[in-house]
Amino acid sequence: VNCPFGAIADKSQIFQVIQAVRAGEEVIAEVAPAFVGQFGGKGNVDKLREAFRDLGFSGMEEVALGADLCAVQEARDFLDEVPEKIPFMGTSCCPAWSVMAKKEFPEHADCVSMALTPMTLTARLIRKQHPNAKIVFVGPCAAKKLEAMRRSVKSEVDFVLTFEEMAGMMDAKGIDYTKLAGEGSSDFDVASADGRGFAVSGGVATAVANAIHRVHPDREVKVANAEGLSECRKMMKMATKGKYDGYLLEGMACPGGCVGGGGQPIQFNSELAQARAGVLNRLDAADKLRYSHENPDIAKLYADWIGEPLSHTAHEWLHTDQESWQI
Repeated sequence: VNCPFGAIADKSQIFQVIQAVRAGEEVIAEVAPAFVGQFGGKGNVDKLREAFRDLGFSGMEEVALGADLCAVQEARDFLDEVPEKIPFMGTSCCPAWSVMAKKEFPEHADCVSMALTPMTLTARLIRKQHPNAKIVFVGPCAAKKLEAMRRSVKSEVDFVLTFEEMAGMMDAKGIDYTKLAGEGSSDFDVASADGRGFAVSGGVATAVANAIHRVHPDREVKVANAEGLSECRKMMKMATKGKYDGYLLEGMACPGGCVGGGGQPIQFNSELAQARAGVLNRLDAADKLRYSHENPDIAKLYADWIGEPLSHTAHEWLHTDQESWQI
């Protein structure tokens, strides 16, 4: 985004995705909630699903379901570990933030959550029902391409596209998102307002804190959050010096959070990020399902597959290990 000569670019996987579609494979998109406002109009999921269908995808799922799962697990991890085992806990969903924190502060790497990101958790849910599908994450984040190369993620996410790349595919196929029929609904499918709030700075910490209060209503959850890697670095330096003992730290590499990500058709400015965040907030305000821990699909996942939140099965299913964030 910032290089004036365009010398730095992310590696595109458009060709691989198109080849998989043309080969007749089952190709399923998992889409980040930051899609609202990306292609014109409001956050209409039905239009988006129709756009993917016209591009040849077999289906589309919402990554915010994985965000609900991540919030519930990080809440349990926080209650179990802070401050008895670690002085503070950083959230895991932004790969650029978490990798920076672990690389530059290796002595505190265990203070950054090992919970898998919403992208990976959603892919695992899809894989369980569609074992032979090609899974494509579509979002505003170039760092997800790096995350998908990690040893623990490779088997789950096959390809990563940015919204900018998807817009290019739609343009090549002559698809006008705003003119698609859909069903007229802007409602999301299965996730909570808190899960979709992961797309906006402060949203991850809010979702985790709400899930913590579900278990311990009276516990004070002190939160610090930072946007942009330079601010994230400052926050981490202060944390390692004891300034944030007992805190939940949220780091977002992009200004405004994922809504300000670099892989978007219209690049970041503060007004645009605020507008996208505003659309998400309006959608969330109308949602009857408010909190991650109230999502019945999450309760069913724990009951049917995962077991208790701090069980061995839960740890295996929902966490990565300390080394697997490396390529």
